[in-house]
Amino acid sequence: MAQRLITGFILAPILIWTVLFAPKPVFFVLLGLAAAQGVDELVRMYADIRIRDRVALVPLALVTLVAVGAREFWLIPAVVPVAWLGWCLIRPGTVEAAGKRAEIGMLSLAYVATLFGVIVQLFSLAAVPAGGRFDIGRGAVLSLLIVVFCGDTGAYFAGRSLGRHKLYELISPKKTLEGALGGLLASIIGGAIAQRYLMPQLSVVQGLLLGASTGIVGQIGDLAESLFKRATGTKDSGGLLPGHGGILDRLDGVIFAAPVVLAWVLFH
Repeated sequence: MAQRLITGFILAPILIWTVLFAPKPVFFVLLGLAAAQGVDELVRMYADIRIRDRVALVPLALVTLVAVGAREFWLIPAVVPVAWLGWCLIRPGTVEAAGKRAEIGMLSLAYVATLFGVIVQLFSLAAVPAGGRFDIGRGAVLSLLIVVFCGDTGAYFAGRSLGRHKLYELISPKKTLEGALGGLLASIIGGAIAQRYLMPQLSVVQGLLLGASTGIVGQIGDLAESLFKRATGTKDSGGLLPGHGGILDRLDGVIFAAPVVLAWVLFH
């Protein structure tokens, strides 16, 4: 617990500065590194993945991230899976092993790289003024982080103090219904804060709905990563962040909820 809090206190101001004030290339480079780390963490959960597969997947993931983020290069995400499946056909070993490698790689590209690319697309709206202190792109990305992290914190403390009923024991035995409801309430509060200070183009009601919808999808993202860890017998996706685990452990809900915030920005 103490290690978790210390890591959070150190990283929080760095993360806020990066999103709100860092030059755009700095943000994109850091996000690319996080995406590459996330892809590597996911494939390392599966013992039969080869080291050269991990090396090949990272550039393919970065190409996917850039293509999704830029939007103009819409054909590239269709070409990347072809390249990956072609790679798996080179010295495949057993048919079963080649099929498993192909599945894991496709999962990492669709789940990690594509969703990180949505955050790039969201941040790329930084040229659009929002009527407040921060432009739409930066405000929306920080709003995404605030809502999801508020939900994570609320779920953690509500679950520890009030948790009685299991939420989804098959996938995540420690999560409780009380924790999920506490997390949802905290996400709604986070949505109100985000609307007030970062996304003034939304109404108060829209800010609350933003918090609720983003919080719900963020919790689904957390369960999705728990599914991968449960299936592979993995406790944490990595050890990069002391007390938190790996990049996926910390950002699973963020990348899952990123399309929700992008939809709110584009349609409201």
